[in-house]
Amino acid sequence: MDFVQNYAKEFLTLTWMVLPYFLGGAAFGAALDVFLKPDFALKHLRGGWASMAKAAVLGMVMPGCSCATMPMAEGLRRKGADLGTVTSFLLASPLVSPQTLVLTWAVLGWKFTLARALAALIGAIMIGAIFLWLEKSRPGFLDIPVSIPVKKCTSGCCSVKEEETDAPRKFWPVFIDILKDLAKYFVLGMAIATLLTVLLPAGVITRYIGASGPLAYISAVLLGVPLYVCEGEEIPLTLSLLKLGLGPGPAFAFLLGSVGTCIPTMVMSQRLIGRRGLMVYALWWVCFAFGAGLLFSLV
Repeated sequence: MDFVQNYAKEFLTLTWMVLPYFLGGAAFGAALDVFLKPDFALKHLRGGWASMAKAAVLGMVMPGCSCATMPMAEGLRRKGADLGTVTSFLLASPLVSPQTLVLTWAVLGWKFTLARALAALIGAIMIGAIFLWLEKSRPGFLDIPVSIPVKKCTSGCCSVKEEETDAPRKFWPVFIDILKDLAKYFVLGMAIATLLTVLLPAGVITRYIGASGPLAYISAVLLGVPLYVCEGEEIPLTLSLLKLGLGPGPAFAFLLGSVGTCIPTMVMSQRLIGRRGLMVYALWWVCFAFGAGLLFSLV
């Protein structure tokens, strides 16, 4: 009974603290979905460094996860955009969204939020630059498959409705759809974070792997990379790790590693960048998450 009471109290406290920001983030995402016209932005994305930067920003502000942005990335490629631009756009999407930025600020504070936004922008441009170089200098290295129509994602971390049309979208229906998509992952993330906080004693992380030592960084990255998270689950999990004694640097590395290697993103990205490209991205992102965590701890 004590465990149930402690669990319920911790869960309600954490949820009540974050809920207003969760609703605000969903409202902001719905407003962008209704009023932001992606076709206007996409026609300016053709190639080069400026194009990669624009693509990264667009991927960050577009609501929805990679399931929603994959068709847009495919459309960019068919319109002649270079692989660097397409990759920057595609891989910025799971790292940052309007909803996750608001949640990160509410739960982890402005430092984590700013660092997450900067890491998404810089990371997306860097990986875009790598693929642009591979495409131009090593044309035979990337085993890019023949372009085929992209099927809508109907399972996994998000869902895209099959009956989408070009009809004008209205705010409240979109807002409700976002809440339906995100609510289960929001609750699941809170439940797991609460369970870790209640079950594990305070200081267990510092006792066994250290707060910010080499083992802490390695453990955080290795835990985050295979972990299946989506749509903000990583935020309460990061908070629980901080409460258990993990340092801010390793916690930030975990945050980036867990979203940068989201399983649906990795699987669908293979359609555009090939198997070798996917291996390059995964290896690069592990190193990037590790380095970003170290830099975050210093700053």
